[in-house]
Amino acid sequence: MTQDFPEETASRYDRWYQTRFGRWADRLEKQLLAELLGQAQGKSVLDIGCGTGHFSLWLAEMGYDVTAIDNSDAMLQIAGAKLGHAATVQQMSAENLEFPDNSFDIAFIVTALEFVDDPEKALNEAARVARKSIILGVLNRQSLLGRWRKFTGLLKRNTYSDARFFTPGELARLCRQAAAANTKEADIYWSGALCLRQLVMKQSARCPFRAFIGMRVKLGRS
Repeated sequence: MTQDFPEETASRYDRWYQTRFGRWADRLEKQLLAELLGQAQGKSVLDIGCGTGHFSLWLAEMGYDVTAIDNSDAMLQIAGAKLGHAATVQQMSAENLEFPDNSFDIAFIVTALEFVDDPEKALNEAARVARKSIILGVLNRQSLLGRWRKFTGLLKRNTYSDARFFTPGELARLCRQAAAANTKEADIYWSGALCLRQLVMKQSARCPFRAFIGMRVKLGRS
């Protein structure tokens, strides 16, 4: 079952993208995700854990046929109003997707895996319903930002108190297991964004300490 959120949290999450840091982070994240999507052939996308529909709208504006699902009433109220007819919006748990096998070209999961009770099952479901690829965006546990958010969640109850962050290696292992459970092969590529050092000097995109990790899992039948 995906974590539910109160209305106040959903509204605050949506407004964050209008802050100075939020706009900067959003631009870099979308640059990375667009690169990964460009390598993943497909038209139909299932946005799993769509939240307030921020990325669902972006996907629809790029021409994808988008179905957006989330378990939170508060998140979906904002998403529904924002998306209108741009995407199909449904309430659904990431761990129990109500779609047949291979229903979509791409399963898209961005900053949502951290908040599900069973990430392994959620990825297994994503691998089941995706024909071609899974695109992931997660907060990196090895980054300074990831450590800081987890630390503040321990000091004071907030959105990140129950979040589970991942390293690139952990995420790749879970994706391979999910693909294998669905008799599929996984060709994995990952890159990163959001590192303060990138403001002043060049740094490898594969740096394991960047705050946002993007991963493309190309699926193939074994």
